[in-house]
Amino acid sequence: MYTAFNLKIALDDFASLSSLPPKELIENGQQRKENLQADLKLELEKFISAAGTIDGTGLAHEWFRAVQSDIFISHSHNDADLAFALSAWLKTKFNLDVFLDECIWGSADKLLRIMDDKYCWQPERKTFSYNKRNLTTSHVHAMLSAAIYSVMDKAEVVLFLNTDESIPKINDTMAENSEYTLSPWIYQELMATKLLRTRDWSEYRKHAVLEHAQHKQDSADLTIAYKTPISDLTVLDKNALLRWKNNYAKRTFCLDRCFLSDMEDHPLNYLYDTVFGKMKRK
Repeated sequence: MYTAFNLKIALDDFASLSSLPPKELIENGQQRKENLQADLKLELEKFISAAGTIDGTGLAHEWFRAVQSDIFISHSHNDADLAFALSAWLKTKFNLDVFLDECIWGSADKLLRIMDDKYCWQPERKTFSYNKRNLTTSHVHAMLSAAIYSVMDKAEVVLFLNTDESIPKINDTMAENSEYTLSPWIYQELMATKLLRTRDWSEYRKHAVLEHAQHKQDSADLTIAYKTPISDLTVLDKNALLRWKNNYAKRTFCLDRCFLSDMEDHPLNYLYDTVFGKMKRK
């Protein structure tokens, strides 16, 4: 990761950012996700040895592939349409490859269901074993955490979609002067921006996991809030994206860029110029 941004934007903002209507952008973004997952097939049995041991490393590699991308988008499950629209805009305007965390988190749910059906179901009781489900969940989330860190590490930029869905208003005294998220997945990804190694943008040019939806239950609701570690993230908004788009569109007329290499004449460098004034280096 080179840098991370705290992006505050709404779906309506794309009216001034793109000639395409939001609905079409969302559809394009959804197609991108489907393409990423199109060849995702799992035969659990091929990772099980004769003694019954699961090859966790092989399973994780098959199910949670560390895709190389320019930008990693961290977002709330409820902001899926906004994330799809943003990913499509980044692709159409700048030809940037975008990875949505939903691609990984959604796959985790599917894998967990497969493992639970095979190892945790108790037909005589018509229910799942509590202890075995804890074990399968721990293993899947361990694979998931490793995968999410790997994908974020490979991405040059991390974009956090800061909305009322990802950082909701919490009616609690502990949240009066701070921003909190109720999503453990968002909290994990934001913490990763502080813990992952940072590398210069030029290193990325040398080499050409989803929040669960809440379900209503009869038992008491479990609410755990995590203070969001976003103070070090550079804030972006619609106006910054618009300036970036305009600066990139005018690049062929900029005399000072005539001698830049293809690696330097990259759409993300124009973002860094727009936000930082000049390309900061690690």
